[in-house]
Parts: sequence; structure tokens; C-alpha cells
Amino acid sequence: MVVFDDTGEDELESTLLSHIDIPYFRNNPSYISLWQKYYYKNNSPHVLFLMKYKKISQYYHWIYVELSRFFMRNNHYGACKAILNMGIACNAYDRRVLEDELRKIPASANLFSENEVNALLNPKGFTVLGKVWNSYQEALFYNRELFIFDHEEMSFEEYRSRSYIKKPRPSPEECVARIGMKHLADCSKSGGDGELENKRKCKLANANRILVAGQEIVIDGYTYYIKEIMDGNRYRMTCLSEEAPEDLVHKGDVMLQEVTKTSIDLALRLNPDYVPKFVVKELGSRTFLLYEFCTFGTLKNCLNISDAIKSRIALYFVSQLAEILDEMKEKKCKFVAFSLESLCVSEDCMLKIADFNLSSEDPEMSYEYIVKDALSQYCRIPSDDQDAVQKARSILRNTDLKGLITGYRIHLYERICGYC
Repeated sequence: MVVFDDTGEDELESTLLSHIDIPYFRNNPSYISLWQKYYYKNNSPHVLFLMKYKKISQYYHWIYVELSRFFMRNNHYGACKAILNMGIACNAYDRRVLEDELRKIPASANLFSENEVNALLNPKGFTVLGKVWNSYQEALFYNRELFIFDHEEMSFEEYRSRSYIKKPRPSPEECVARIGMKHLADCSKSGGDGELENKRKCKLANANRILVAGQEIVIDGYTYYIKEIMDGNRYRMTCLSEEAPEDLVHKGDVMLQEVTKTSIDLALRLNPDYVPKFVVKELGSRTFLLYEFCTFGTLKNCLNISDAIKSRIALYFVSQLAEILDEMKEKKCKFVAFSLESLCVSEDCMLKIADFNLSSEDPEMSYEYIVKDALSQYCRIPSDDQDAVQKARSILRNTDLKGLITGYRIHLYERICGYC
């Protein structure tokens, strides 16, 4: 067995560094004793973090005990309990020492989740042995080829719109008859030889109050193609006309939703940061909102990602969701039927309301269950935890949000363009 008994103070750091990435030494008693000596000399928790980061002393109780005592001094009893359980779970020696330490922790302490403990044990950019660990250099780039269409470079939104329009669409025989929504307003004004035909169209239009995907409709002279129907009463569309309407500055998709006057009044009460720009369209006796559909789609779709970043991204969005719901409660406003498709994600990764089926009834309704259910489903924070939202925000404060969101946006752009 290799021993380090003769290692002097001046050789301590160089010896630790030269053996740090050799698996054989991770649980070598003599090598671990060097780390203990270095830790007691510097009295810095960063030494423990580096040992945990490099899996040194993984099967020896000492590191779990020292980490537990450090967090106990900072009143993180839930973290202490989770760390000691971690050592017991990997069958570290000596188990009895870990169990004795566990008994010292108040029984009322709430056990930290795996995400919370990892956030505490893996701080970004800590310094030990004269080096910075668990850090990275951020390099931003984009694949130019993603945004070239017909040999022309363009913005992402223009690329997305033009590439969709180029896709083959169902023939008129396969779709419901093409009906302009403007006809609802113009029926009563028609006369002459075409009156019977106009009445037939009006009757058909009124019978098809719920439009279908694949249908083309005309609103104020602009032709839209219905791409999909969401929740039965919201229509995601793209404008087929070469010029976009002046009252909506967009090149991407839009949403059309039939609403009541009350819903419009409630939407105007809310913070503009939470509501996409919209215009009111009076089509016959019916009132619609036409508004921009956010770049990345619904919140539900944006959480359909790999497990590697899902929990951290979910924490980021659920924190925003809690703020939006608090705002709605304060303004005595609620969703008639809430789902993760009631919100969409903008290009700067901010949540926007995407469902304007709003009501002022039961203004005291609590949204706490919605937030806790999302945390439980995506972040493994128990739904019965009274401090779930506070814990989520605490984890976010220790997260490199800039790096997280940058990588997430690149992933979403590539997914939309079909590259992943």
C-alpha cells in the first residue's frame, strides 16, 4: 500500500493535487489522512466540498460527519440528516459513527431533497489548492446553418414562419370548408342574387363555432391557417398573408380565443409583464382576442426535456408561476380551468398568460396546491411540505441561472428547428 507518512507541509498541496484524479487513492487511508491534515490546517468547508466533488473518502464516515457538523453550525439540520443518510446508503465505514451523529439531529428537522443537498454540496467556482473548481467558461455561439432558408439568412422567427408556410397542407376536400370569420359580421348586410348562398355560409359558420385544425380563416382581410386547437377553445394560427396586421407586430404564430367582456377587463388589470400584447376583435356577435403565441410554446411543452436539467428549469418556471398566481389573487382574478398549457414561454424564458378564459368568481381560491403539485411532479419536493415555495427559491439563489437559461434556450431553438 502506498503511504504518505513522510509528506512535509511544503509538499502537502502538490501531493494532494498529483493524486486527486487517480481512482485508487480515493479511499486510500493514508491519502485521506493527508486531506484531514489539510482540512484542519485551513479549516475551510471548501476542502470538504472538493473531496465530495472528487469522491474522496466516499466509503469512509469522516467526510459525512464533517459535512454534517458544518451544516449543523449553520442550522441546516435537514441537510445534515440527508448527508448522513447518504453515507449510510453507500455503506460507508463506520456506520455506527454515522448513526450516532444522526441521533444528535432534532427529530423535527425536515429532510432536504436530493436537489437541495446537491445545490449546497456543489457550489460554483470555489477555490482550493490554489485552483478554481466546479467552474466553466461560457462560450455563446449559434449554428448559422439553422437560420438559412432558400440561401438567405434571416431571423429565427422569420425562418420559423416561412418554413411552416412551405409545408404541405391538407387539400380543401380534406378540410372543413374555408370560412372567413368576417362573414359572421357581414351576413346580415348581404343581399341580391347571392343572398341565399350567403345565408348558407352563415348557417355553416354558426354551426362550426369550434373551428378545426387544418382550416383557413379570414380575419379583417388577413388569411390565417389553424395549426392546432388547445383546450378546445384556443386556436394556434399562422398568418399566410404576406403582410402582417399592423396592430400585431409579429412574424410567428398567433392565438385566437373567444372571450367574454369580463375576461378582457380582468386581463387589463394584470401586470403587463405577465400578459402578451393582444387586440380585441369583434366578429359578429362574438368577441375574440388575437395575441402573439410565445416562441417556445406552452409551459407543459417546455418542461418536456431531459432529466439532466428538468428539475432546475422547473424550479425556475414554478417560481415565476407562483408570482403570476399571487398577482392574479391580488387582482381577484382566476383561471376558469388551469393547466400547464395556460401559460407559454417567451423568447427570454419568461412566463406569459396564454389562456384568457378568466373569471372573478371565487377570488379567494388558493393556488398553493397548483404550485406544490408542480414542484412535487418535476422537482421531487414533497407536496405536503409547507415551505415548498421558499425552498425552491432558496435553491434558485444558489443556481447559476445565466448559464442554465443559456443552455436551455439553445436546446429549445435546436428542438424547434428539428436538430434534436
